[in-house]
This record gives sequence, C-alpha cells and structure tokens, in this order.
Amino acid sequence: MAITLPLPNELRFINQFLQRSRELATHEPIIAYYCQFYAVKLALGKGSPSADAQGFLLQLVEDLEMKKEALGQEAAITDDATGQAYLTTFAMQIFTSADNDDRAGRASKQTALNFLAASTFLELLRVFGELEPQVEEKLKYAKWKAKDIVQALKEGQVPTPGPPGGLTKAVEPPSPNPPTVDADAFPSPPSLSPLPPPGRTPVVGKCSNQPPLTSQSITWSDSADDSDLDYSAVDVTMIDSDVVMTAEKHARFALSALQFEDIPTAVQNLQEALDILLPFTTKS
Repeated sequence: MAITLPLPNELRFINQFLQRSRELATHEPIIAYYCQFYAVKLALGKGSPSADAQGFLLQLVEDLEMKKEALGQEAAITDDATGQAYLTTFAMQIFTSADNDDRAGRASKQTALNFLAASTFLELLRVFGELEPQVEEKLKYAKWKAKDIVQALKEGQVPTPGPPGGLTKAVEPPSPNPPTVDADAFPSPPSLSPLPPPGRTPVVGKCSNQPPLTSQSITWSDSADDSDLDYSAVDVTMIDSDVVMTAEKHARFALSALQFEDIPTAVQNLQEALDILLPFTTKS
C-alpha cells in the first residue's frame, strides 16, 4: 500500500533509512526492503509511540509486507551469515567507490554522499546483531570522511585524501572494481508481524535473508541525517581485512549452495571470491 501519512517528528531518526529505501526501490528492491525493515525495527524499539506514529508505522509495516510479497521466493536459503555477507558486499561496493575516489584525490560532494550512503548500509548490518569491529570502524570512518570532505569544500579547500593527517604513511592501494553478485542467487526477505493495537508492545526480531546486488549506478541525495561521533582514533589501514571478510562470506555462499546441490550458484560465488582476492596476490 502507499504510505500516505507524513513522517511524524518523533520518528525523524529513521528518515535516513526510509530515504535510502526510496532511492533503491527500483534498482535494489531487496536492499530497499532491508532499509525499511531496519527503520521499522528502530522505531518499534523506541516503544510507546503516539497515535500519529502508530498510524504511520502501521502503514509502513503493511507496505513492507507488500514489498516482501512482490519479491517472491528467490531461493531457499535462510541463513543469517549469508544475508550478512550480502549486505556487507553491497555496503563495501559503495564504500570502496568513495574511498578509491578520495585516495586518488578526486573527492567531491558526490564522494561525500557516497561515504554517507555507505555508512547507512553498514549500519543495516545491526539487523544481524552487534557489528564486527572492522565494520564498526568502517562505519565511523565513512561518516567522518563525509563530514571532512564537505567541510573542506565549504572552506574552498581541496579535501585531504585518506585518513586524518592524509596519506602520510604506507597504506593499502585502492581496491579494484568492487564485486557484483547475481540477484537470483538469494532468497526473499522475512515478514514482519503487523503492529499490535495501541497499548501493546510490538516486537521485531532478527531477519535472516539475502538481498540481491547489481552494479547499477545510483545517485544519492544529500538530505540524509548524520550523527556526531568521535572519529579521531579510527584505524583505516584495514582494506585487506575487509577484502578477506567479503571473500570468506562468498565462500560461505558457495558452501550453502552446495548443500542444495546448486552447482551454478556455488561456482559463481567461488569465482566471486577468487575475483576479489586475485588482485592482491601480486602485492609484495
């Protein structure tokens, strides 16, 4: 159903996820679903919504259910690790694109928007529980870098590439073209239970599903909210660990596919893992 009610002020904190959901509705419908799912999860976690918020959330959940039905059953895999791996891959596509531009000295307002978008998608991984330390630091770095670039541009300066202090020490080179994953290799997202009547506490649990990924070009808007965090101690010399993490999870895709005797999907994901790792085999 269409969401006809305006977003109440008390729910403004979920706007960034709803905005990303709208931006991705056409090109990445399952990622869009996760954005909306997480927005609902956050909103319900606040508890005791007003009548306006309750009405808005009811429409949001009903719309979410319709999105889920439209996605259909894409595969029979319902594994948390697989879904987490896929979301990580998508987020790292956006992050890597921004990071490559930044480290090459090509940072622009769009680069900042890409960093901010990447931070939102990394945040979605909280659907599966506490963030891994590497993901947490990438999220913080992406938010800090977005602010750093915007501030430099506002002051008429050229943004300084890389981490705080610039590229003053040896760091990993920008990653090659980020990987892509076949959308047909993953199943549809979970359902959300309808909102309960006023006075009862709703519960939204973890979901264990895997969104599809494409290399479609997406332009992010610049109205998503950001939060103030201290990023001064962020360690950003970790590109290899992220690459290994993503490759490892593609290997899990392959193992999961083999359990269902889905040889094409297994081969595809093993190839994805190799494609991610091979560019780094020539490093000294």
